[in-house]
Amino acid sequence: MRIDVLLEPDQTPAQLSELASLCEQAGIQTMWLQNYFSCRDPFMSLVPAALATSKVGLGVCVISPWEMHPVKMANALLTLHEYSGGRAGLVVGGGGEWVARLGVEVVKRVRAVREAIELIRAGCSGKPLTYQGQLFKAYGYRPKFGTDGSPPLVYAGANQPQMLRATVPAADGVMYSDMIRQRIVETVTRTTDALAAKGRSATGYRISNIWAWHIKPDREVALREARRELLLRGLLERWYLESFLSASDCELVEKHKPAFFKAYRDRSGVITDVPESVIAALLANLTITGTPDDLERHVPELLAFRKAGVNELCFRLHDDPADAIRLIGERIVPALACN
Repeated sequence: MRIDVLLEPDQTPAQLSELASLCEQAGIQTMWLQNYFSCRDPFMSLVPAALATSKVGLGVCVISPWEMHPVKMANALLTLHEYSGGRAGLVVGGGGEWVARLGVEVVKRVRAVREAIELIRAGCSGKPLTYQGQLFKAYGYRPKFGTDGSPPLVYAGANQPQMLRATVPAADGVMYSDMIRQRIVETVTRTTDALAAKGRSATGYRISNIWAWHIKPDREVALREARRELLLRGLLERWYLESFLSASDCELVEKHKPAFFKAYRDRSGVITDVPESVIAALLANLTITGTPDDLERHVPELLAFRKAGVNELCFRLHDDPADAIRLIGERIVPALACN
C-alpha cells in the first residue's frame, strides 16, 4: 500500500518545497495540497516543490468544475506536470466549500464531475480534443506542453454510490474521504463494480482513502487537534456514524453540530454538551489519534484498509506537518511494506 500525505494550504511555497523534500526522503509517494477558498493558488504554490524534488508526486486536492472550467484545470495540471518532470496529479470533486462560498447553484453535480474528469484526461493525452458534453465543451484543444511521457493522474473525489458509479470509470483513480473501516469493503466493491460495468479492469486502478492523522508526542495536544478537526470527518454525516454509534447518539451528534463547528472555528477542540464516550468513539473510528507509542496497535487498523482493496492511504496532516512526515516515514511506511 502506497502512502501519501495531504497538507493544509497554510504553508508558504518555500515551506512546501521543504516538506516535499522531506516526503521524498521518507518514501512517501505523493504530497497533496488542499484547495480552499481563501488560500494561495495550489498549483502555483507547488511549483517550487516541483523544482526542488525529483521523485515525490505533487497533487492538488480537490478542484471542482464550479470554481474552474475543466480546460483551465487541464492547463494548470499540465503546467505543474511540466515543472515537475511528470509527477503531477489532481483530484476532481463536487464542490464542497467552494459551492457555498461562491453562491453557486449546483446543477447536475454528478454529471459535471464526470464530464470534467473526461475532458481533463482526454485533454492531457497529447491528442487533439473536441469534447461536447452536456455541461462542458472544448473545440480543438491541443496543448503542446506537459504531454511528453506519461500523462498526469486524475482522480475522482467520490464517496457515495451515485458519484462512484458515474466518475470512477472516467478517472485514473478514486480518492475517498474519511471512509471508515465499517464502510470500506462496500465502497471498494462499488468502485470495482463501476469499473466492471464499463469494461475497465481494476488491475492498476488507484484506490485511495484520506485518513486523519493526529499523532503527537503530547497526548493532550493530539487530542485537542483531533477534537478540533472532528467536524471535517465525513462532515459527521449519519451515513458514516450509524455504523458505530447508536441511533440516539447519531441524533445527539446531529443536534450538537454547532458545538463541533465552534471547536473547529475557535481552534479550541472544546466540544460542549457531547458526552466524552461519544467523542471517543468518533475519534477511534474516524481518525488515528494518540502518541508514537500507540502506533503499533494502530497498524492492524491501517492494514484493514489494504485488505479491503485500498492501495493508497493518504494521511491528512494538520499542525506540525514536518514532524508527522518524518514519523510516517520512520514508522508507517516500513510497517505497511513489511506486513
